[in-house]
Amino acid sequence: MPSNLHSQFFVQIISIKNVIRSENLESKLTGLGLKFQISPGVVPNETDFQAGLLHSSFVSKLLCQRNLSIGEVGCALAHRNAMHNFLNSNHKFGIIFEDDTEIIADFDFDIMMQLLDSNLSTVIALGWTPGFAIAKTSQDISREEPIELVTSQTGAFAYAINRPAAKLMVSSQEKIIDFADWPICTVNKVKFYAINPHSPWVTTNYDPELSTIGEREISISNSAIKILVGRIRLATSLLTLMLVSKTNKLNASPKQIVQRLLIRDLLYKNGTSQVDQKSTKNEVVPITLKFQKMLTILRLI
Repeated sequence: MPSNLHSQFFVQIISIKNVIRSENLESKLTGLGLKFQISPGVVPNETDFQAGLLHSSFVSKLLCQRNLSIGEVGCALAHRNAMHNFLNSNHKFGIIFEDDTEIIADFDFDIMMQLLDSNLSTVIALGWTPGFAIAKTSQDISREEPIELVTSQTGAFAYAINRPAAKLMVSSQEKIIDFADWPICTVNKVKFYAINPHSPWVTTNYDPELSTIGEREISISNSAIKILVGRIRLATSLLTLMLVSKTNKLNASPKQIVQRLLIRDLLYKNGTSQVDQKSTKNEVVPITLKFQKMLTILRLI
C-alpha cells in the first residue's frame, strides 16, 4: 500500500447533518490509512426549487423523461460541492462517498493512481448498483482489473476522480439539469472505469426509505399503447434537445444527447427494473454485443 495516500487522495463523505448511515465506512477508511472530511449534503429550499432557481425543469424533464425530485437536485448539488472542495485542495486525486456506502474489500490504490494519473478526465466507480454498462472492449470481464466503459455505470455513491474530470463536472452547467450519476456533460468526455462487478470494493443500501432522494420513478410497460407513447415522447425529446443544444440552456453535443438518451438512460432503466433491487447482480456488456443489447432494450420502451 502506498505510504503517501493522504497526500495523494482528498477523501470526502457526503452527509446531511454529519450523520453517517454506513456501518463501517469511517472505521474502514481509517484502517486503510485514509483521512477524510465531511462534505455537507444539500437540502434545497422548497421555494427556490419550485421557482427553478436551482435546476432547469424544462431541460431536465427532457433528459430524464420525468421531473427531477427536490432530493435528486440536492444530491447533484452535493456532489458538485464535493468536487469544488477537491479542486480547492492541494491533492492530486479525490474520492467521494455517499454516507451509506459500505466497504467490502480492500482498495488497490496503485491501480487507482495509475488510471487517475492522466490529463484526460477520468472517473473510477468503486462499486455497483444493479444495472448494465457497456465495456470499451470485448476484454474478459472475469478478470479482476477495472473495466473501461463506454457508458457510465449506474450509481455515483462511491468513486475516485481526477482533477480534469472534476473541473469538467463543476463547469458544465450553472443549473442542475441531470442526475448526479452521471450528467450528460460526462458523455464521451470522461474515461469511465468500474471495479469488476463480480468483486466490487464497496456496496450501498438500495432501500429507498433510507435514501435521501427516495425512490425514483422507473417503470417499463407491457402495454402497446404506452410503449408507442413512450417512443413518441423519446423521439420528441431527442429533437427538442437537439434544438436546445444550440442555445446556452444546454451545453451538450448531438452525439452526447443521443448517447445519453438512447444508450445510457435505457440501460439504466432496463437494468434497475429487471433485476432484484436487493441483490448486487450486474452485467457488463462487451462492445461487440452493444447493438444487440440496445435492440433488446428498445423493444421494452
